[in-house]
Amino acid sequence: MSTPPKEPVYIIIPVHNRKNITVQCLERLKQYKVLERYSIVIIDDGSTDGTGQTVRELYPQVEILSGDGNLWWTGAIALGMQYAYEQGAEFFIWLNDDCQFAADTLSHLVDFGQSHPNSIIGCQGFEAGTAGVIAFGGKRKTWQGYRFLEAAIGQVIPCDLLSGNIVCIPRTVVETIGYPDPRLVPHYGGDSLFLIRAKKAGFSLFVDATTTVFNLPGESALYPTRWLLQPGDPLKLLKLIFVPQSGLSWRVWLRLNWEAYSVWGIVMFLKKYSSILLITLLRFLPLSLRQQFSKLTSAHEPNN
Repeated sequence: MSTPPKEPVYIIIPVHNRKNITVQCLERLKQYKVLERYSIVIIDDGSTDGTGQTVRELYPQVEILSGDGNLWWTGAIALGMQYAYEQGAEFFIWLNDDCQFAADTLSHLVDFGQSHPNSIIGCQGFEAGTAGVIAFGGKRKTWQGYRFLEAAIGQVIPCDLLSGNIVCIPRTVVETIGYPDPRLVPHYGGDSLFLIRAKKAGFSLFVDATTTVFNLPGESALYPTRWLLQPGDPLKLLKLIFVPQSGLSWRVWLRLNWEAYSVWGIVMFLKKYSSILLITLLRFLPLSLRQQFSKLTSAHEPNN
């Protein structure tokens, strides 16, 4: 009995040096029979922990594209999308390997995309082990920036922006605006810039809460949280402003703010980096004093 052909849907997973998490993700896709239905593309950006070799041995049906460690998220996603497009993909699904999704999560995204032309849909996800705390999902545009909106369980609602953790994108988006551009935003913000441009080009964005999705806890050294109480060098935040791959990169935020808000975006940009400068100065204080300031500043710390 011949194996039925796969649907023209390509799941694009960027990975780097977290072999166990990557394998857990692929095992979930195998368990849900997604490997039989859709094509999977792993972009291994220079892993040194044996990720690529392990994936080849355990999941020979998965396509692996290799980078040298300089692709970062945006470059890896762009490479995967280019490959999938050339293979005839009708839908691309961005998937971060630290997402925990349900059996029908991905198929629901594809079904929605097929029944809603010119639409992009992404999942709402919560922090694993922390009830009710949104980790990624849909955002609404406000005069103060983009803010998470919470879709009720079982709903699909329109939004102005999506986190790039799990997003389904039709082929027509690439044909209209091209691929994500790693030269402008190599890592953090690559998803936002691409989706802001897609919306401006006329595509509708939706956030899906019909299935329960979680995000594995963790913190990136390139985008730390609880800025005031972060241990280490008091100048840590200020140094990250000049790292292009950082979530605090001034180049990234200037680009995003201008793309989304034009002139008002410059005002928001200046406000954000004034806050970073203030917090940097406060970080020279003893920890006990910073803890006292923490409640006052936490509400004002810039977010994405």
